[in-house]
Amino acid sequence: MTRLLVGAVALVSFTTLAAEPSVTVQADVIYASTAPGSVDPTLAKMRDAMAPKVKYQTMKRVDSKKLELVQNKAQSIALPNQKQAELTLQALKENVATVKVKLPPAEAVYTLGREKSFSLQGGAHEGGDLWLVVSQPK
Repeated sequence: MTRLLVGAVALVSFTTLAAEPSVTVQADVIYASTAPGSVDPTLAKMRDAMAPKVKYQTMKRVDSKKLELVQNKAQSIALPNQKQAELTLQALKENVATVKVKLPPAEAVYTLGREKSFSLQGGAHEGGDLWLVVSQPK
């Protein structure tokens, strides 16, 4: 009986240790250009938010991935311009994730709530710009 109890306690302890904080995010790679073209209707809000700084006339999603971020374990996303973005969950508290993003030459920490997203410039590509947009999965 004692062995069974010790085994059960060890199993519960292992399960608790294995359940590291994690969060699922959606990472979209967006191509944007000031050249005339079309804007994906789902990106119109992003275009309008950026309009005071740059007037993009072409915007399209070139990649979209769902990532399971586990605390302190990096996940990578390859961009079409040969850059790598690395996302790491630093903390998860009250449904708000703190995510570190490395996208050379920059590194920054963002918070991501339920209905929020963040975007960062991913460099030049084919006469336009790449943007990485991280949000809750749709």
